[in-house]
Amino acid sequence: MNTIDAARPNRAGDAGQPGRDLRGWWTAITVLLTAAFFVEAIFAGSLLSGVNWARRAHAAMAMILVASALTAGLTGLVTLRGIPHGPRLGLTLLSLAGAAFVQAALGALSAKGANLTWIHVPLGVALVILAGLAALSARRLGDAD
Repeated sequence: MNTIDAARPNRAGDAGQPGRDLRGWWTAITVLLTAAFFVEAIFAGSLLSGVNWARRAHAAMAMILVASALTAGLTGLVTLRGIPHGPRLGLTLLSLAGAAFVQAALGALSAKGANLTWIHVPLGVALVILAGLAALSARRLGDAD
C-alpha cells in the first residue's frame, strides 16, 4: 500500500456516516448540471456560427439552468444542513444559480443590441468551472476533513 492509498478513506466502510448515502445522488445531480452548462456553451457556439435554431435553444437552456441550479441549491441547503460539506454544496449551487441568472440577463441584453458579449462569453466559461466545483464539492459530502 502506498501513501496515497493509506491517506484515502475506505469509502465502502463509510456508508453509515451522515451524507455518505447522499453523496452518489448529489454527485449525479451536480455532474448533470455541469454537463448541461457545457451543452449551453455548445448552443452558444452554434448561435455564433449562425445556426438558426441555436438562439432559441440557448435562451431556453439558460432558463432551465437557472431554475435547476436554484432548485438544487435550495434543496441542498435544506436537506444537507447537518452533513459535513453539505451547506457548502448548497451555497455553491445557489451561487451558480445567481451567476447563471446574471449571465442570462447579460445574454438577453446582448440579444437586444447591448455590447455585452465581451463579458457574457467569459462568464459562461466561469459558470462551467463553478458547476464543476459543485460536482467536486458533492464528492466530499459526509467527509469529516
